[in-house]
Amino acid sequence: MKRVIAIAACVCAAAMTAQAGGYVTNTNQNVAFLRNPAQNAVIGVQGAYFNPAGIGFMDDGWHLAFDVQTALQRRYTTSTYEPLKYGVDNEGRGYKKYTGKSFVPALPHLSLAFKHDNLFASFHFGVVSGGGKAKYDQGLGSFEAPVAMIPALINNLAGSQMVTGYDADINLTGEQYNFAGQLNIGYRIDSHWSVSVGARLNYISNYYVGSLQNIKLQYAGQMLPAANVLGAAVSVMSGGLIPTETAVGMVGGLVSDKNLDSHQKDIAWTPVLSVNYKTGKFNFSARYEFNTKVRLKNDTKANTTGISQFDDGKEVAADIPGNINLGAEYSIKPNFRISLGANYYFDKQSKQYNSETDLNDKQNYLKHNSFEILGGLEYDLSKVVTLSIGANSSTFGFGNDAKYISDLSYTTSSISGGMGARINATPKIAIDLGIYKTFFMHFTKEQADYGGNGALIAAKLAPVLGQLAHSVPGLAEKLDIKNLQIPGQDDFYRTSIVAGIGLTFKF
Repeated sequence: MKRVIAIAACVCAAAMTAQAGGYVTNTNQNVAFLRNPAQNAVIGVQGAYFNPAGIGFMDDGWHLAFDVQTALQRRYTTSTYEPLKYGVDNEGRGYKKYTGKSFVPALPHLSLAFKHDNLFASFHFGVVSGGGKAKYDQGLGSFEAPVAMIPALINNLAGSQMVTGYDADINLTGEQYNFAGQLNIGYRIDSHWSVSVGARLNYISNYYVGSLQNIKLQYAGQMLPAANVLGAAVSVMSGGLIPTETAVGMVGGLVSDKNLDSHQKDIAWTPVLSVNYKTGKFNFSARYEFNTKVRLKNDTKANTTGISQFDDGKEVAADIPGNINLGAEYSIKPNFRISLGANYYFDKQSKQYNSETDLNDKQNYLKHNSFEILGGLEYDLSKVVTLSIGANSSTFGFGNDAKYISDLSYTTSSISGGMGARINATPKIAIDLGIYKTFFMHFTKEQADYGGNGALIAAKLAPVLGQLAHSVPGLAEKLDIKNLQIPGQDDFYRTSIVAGIGLTFKF
C-alpha cells in the first residue's frame, strides 16, 4: 500500500516540471517598431537589427539611436479539471483561473552605424527574447492538478468521500532573458545593391524559483497535514494491518515540501546575412538568421522535485530558430510611404528539450512553422513631425493537441497594432515616441488525461497490482487506466502593451 500512496506524491512532484513553450522572439528592437512594425526594409540606424544591408544607403558618418521601452503583460490560463473542485478556495468549481504578471519598467536598446563611401558597419544591443519576470502567486494548473488528484485518488480507493478538500502553498517565479549584441559589416556594390554579413552574440539566462509546500487534506471537517491523512488512509485500506503511526512515517516524505531554484544559461552565436536592393521609389530587403544551437546548462541550488530536467549540471536544448525576413517599402509621395514585411521562422528545425521523452525532440510536436505578416504607413506632416501607424499578425503552428506548449510558457497567435511619431528636434537629433498593443487570440488545449496523471498512476501501480489485488477487493478495477484518466483543458490568453521613447543622433 505504501507504493499505492507513493503515486500521489509522484504526481505531486511532477507538478514542479517546467516545460518551455517554445522560443518567442522580441522584434521590438527600436521605438520605430512600436509606431510601425514593418521595419524590415527600413533605411536608418534601426537597420542595425532589422536591415543591416540598408545601412549602405544612409549618409556618410556616424548614427546613434538609444531608446527605453516599458512593457506590461498578463498571462491568463483557465484550467478545467474536475478534481480542482476539492480545492478549499475553489468553492466546488472544477476550474480555476491563474494569472501571471510581468512588468518591465525600463528595457533599453542601442543601435550604432557608421558609413564611409561604400563601406559600412553597424552594431545593435538589446533583449531579443524574454525580457521580464513572470510571477504566479497561485501557481498554475499544472502545479495544482496533481495535488487535486490526491483526494480523488484516495476517495477512489476508499470507495467513499474520505477526503473532502485540499490546500497547499504553490508559487512560481520565472525570468527569461536573451541579452544580444550584433555586429555587422557591409559593402555597397553600386547604386542599387548592398550586402552585409554579421553575427549576434546571445547570452541566454532563465531563472526559475518555485515551491509546493504545506500540503493539507480536509478530513472529518478538519484541515490536517497530508502525511497524517494519507497515513490514516493506508491503515484503513490495509484493514488495520499497518498501524496509523507506522503508515504516517511511511508516507511523510512522499508529501513533503518540494522546492526548485534553478538558473539555466548559455552563450551562443547567430550568423546573420542581409541584402538590400533599391531602385527609384522602391526598396527591397532580405535578412537570414541561421539556426542557433543553444544548450542551457543548469546551475541548480535546490531541486527536491525529482524532475531530472533541472538537475544540477544537466544541459537541455533550447535552439533559437533560424528565420528569413523579407521587406519592401514604396514612396507613394515624397512625404508618404508604405511598408510591408514577412517573417518566417524554422521552428520545426530547431531542437527543443522534451521533458516527456528526455530527448531534444519537442519540435516534432509542431504542426507547422510560425510566420508573421507586417504592414505600415508613414506620413511626414512637416519637416519636423512624422506620423506612423502599422500592424502585424503572428501565426503559430501548435496543432490540435498543442503538446508543444504548456501553461508555464506559451504564446498564441495574435494581431498587433502600433502608432507614434518622430519629432526632428534639430537636423541632427530626432525623438521617437511609440505605443504598441497586442491582441492575443484564445487557444484551448484539450487533454483526454489531464497532465497525464491517470497514465502515470496506472504505470506506477502495474508492478504491485498482483500483490494487492487479493488483499483489497476491487482494487484492480479501481486502478484500471480508464477509471483513472480524467479529461481537462487549458484556455490560454494573454494581454500585452509596450510604450517607448528614443533618441536618434547623426554626427
